[in-house]
Amino acid sequence: PEDGRGYEEAWRQLIDPNGFSAPFGPTVAERRHPNFKINNAGCTWCGASWPFSTAQTLTAMANLLNNYHQSVLGKKDYFDTLKTYARSHRRKSNDGAVVPWIEESLNPDTGAWIPTGDDPPRGKDYNHSTYCDLVISGLVGLRPRADDLIEVNPLVPEGTWDWFCLDLVLYHG
Repeated sequence: PEDGRGYEEAWRQLIDPNGFSAPFGPTVAERRHPNFKINNAGCTWCGASWPFSTAQTLTAMANLLNNYHQSVLGKKDYFDTLKTYARSHRRKSNDGAVVPWIEESLNPDTGAWIPTGDDPPRGKDYNHSTYCDLVISGLVGLRPRADDLIEVNPLVPEGTWDWFCLDLVLYHG
């Protein structure tokens, strides 16, 4: 969208618990909508959280923070949304152990993967590489470009970490 037209105001709903915000990832439908529901029986786009959709949202959010003049969202909002996304990347196994996990959709309030009980799981490892992209280009801020410049604009909020490092990165060869 054109910068300064006010469209960025819509982003406020991402961090609103009555909008899309949830403990285990943004919902794909706004909670205020009369047809919002979390269907634990299977694939629907009426309320669950979808990690792939969340990854697209985080990429768009990084673009908003890098390319637009706005005061709706800041680096802390990106950081908190990425932490929520990371929190969803786990599953409690039958023996109680918590293991790394990613599937298609999950309950945004409990973190339970949908549908439960599939054997084998329907969407195991669904879009598993996106997390690295969000950390490298968003959080750490190594922004890919076609020219010979290196753009680095970290979205780590001030005072969050004393330092961080991304090393051994090949860029344009």
